[in-house]
Amino acid sequence: MRDVPLADLARWKIGGPAPAYAKAGSEEELRALLAEVGGGPVLVLGRGANVLIADDGPGAAVLQLEGEFAGHELLEGTIRFGAGALISAVVQTARRAGRSGLWILEAVPGTMGGALRMNAGTAEEGIWDRSLWADAMWPDGTTRRVTRGEVRPRYRAIDLETEAIFLRGELEAPPGDPDAVEEEHRRRRESKLRAQVYDQPTCGSTWKNPEPPAPSAWQLVDRVGMRGERRGGAQISAKHANFIVNLGDARAQDVIDLLIETRQRVLHETGIALEPEIQFWGFPDEVLRDVGAAR
Repeated sequence: MRDVPLADLARWKIGGPAPAYAKAGSEEELRALLAEVGGGPVLVLGRGANVLIADDGPGAAVLQLEGEFAGHELLEGTIRFGAGALISAVVQTARRAGRSGLWILEAVPGTMGGALRMNAGTAEEGIWDRSLWADAMWPDGTTRRVTRGEVRPRYRAIDLETEAIFLRGELEAPPGDPDAVEEEHRRRRESKLRAQVYDQPTCGSTWKNPEPPAPSAWQLVDRVGMRGERRGGAQISAKHANFIVNLGDARAQDVIDLLIETRQRVLHETGIALEPEIQFWGFPDEVLRDVGAAR
């Protein structure tokens, strides 16, 4: 499909149309779609939980994974999942089965492929700390299994070519005490619901937390007086200063304006250069530089 609107597919409800859009339900379909693009750039969209799409669109073909990529299964001591599986569904299965450790993904939106790409989890532990392996496909259609040691996970990042598309993976999920597992999930879920923003369109945490002993990102945003600041239809949440919410008619440029001003203020007043946690689609290099993001 051509010129497909993406705003409704992203949690921020922001972004222009994709020049081309398709869904792949199997490795064969995905390989055929990549061949059709002919080596051109392809962007994989999960549930749009961690991406800001430019007002003019992403500037590249966009695909989503469904079918065989959307399921997951409970195995002996592990959970195997497709990259298109919802994080919430995998976490719920682990919780109900009394499997321990998956509480690090409690109340995290998006798909498992996105979680692998950004090493989602808590500040102390990411999904790759529990991942045994993941399969990925490259633009030429070849596939390869990668492990934790190969991708060298770190806080909200891994070392793997951006063009590699995750297909599936397997996580450690050992049996635990069912009551203790249920309680840990409940505690973490309630803590997030109290502190974070779930009732407005947002992309979750905007900035990565700097290395200790520096203050956390929200504290830095607060310190420079940006909590509650608004540009157009976008606003830094009064509830949590590391969240930017769409008040209803926000454009990507509104978010960019808030990001640039926040980063400049924090750098000027504290000497700390904030790094965004979100991904940017369709923005020129100068904008990425101004918000502190790498292409």
